[in-house]
Amino acid sequence: MTSTTLVPLLGVLLGGFVSTVTQYSLGRASERAEVRRSARERAETRRNERVTHLIGFLSAVQEAERVAVDRYHHNLTDEQWQAREKQSIDRMWVAQKTIHMLCAAEVNQAARDLAYDVQDVIRKGPDDPGEPRDEKVWEYIRPSRKAFLDVVRDQLK
Repeated sequence: MTSTTLVPLLGVLLGGFVSTVTQYSLGRASERAEVRRSARERAETRRNERVTHLIGFLSAVQEAERVAVDRYHHNLTDEQWQAREKQSIDRMWVAQKTIHMLCAAEVNQAARDLAYDVQDVIRKGPDDPGEPRDEKVWEYIRPSRKAFLDVVRDQLK
């Protein structure tokens, strides 16, 4: 009589134990999957934020390049140009500081190098004062712009 009640009881206990372990395992696997999904979403959000700020920096650099071209190709130096110069340089450096906060050191350094080159070409002009001056402005900036874009591309892969 004991074996007839003990075997079913052991079966019920063993079945309950296996069921509990299975539910626990599935719960843990689900939690780990949720953590991984959440980490991927955070990484994608951070990446998108960085891309937005990198584009903002490029936009500020482009605006500053136009200021340099206006100065050295179109010979503008009036008060309106001076105000644009100050605004564009300030905007570019604010965007660079945002990159410093959000991006890897290599990206930050490339952004700083580009910002310094743009600032220098605005204030001092291109190294070669020959014609056409717009091309000389872009030649001056081109190496640091390319280095920045290359570093950003590598970081975003």
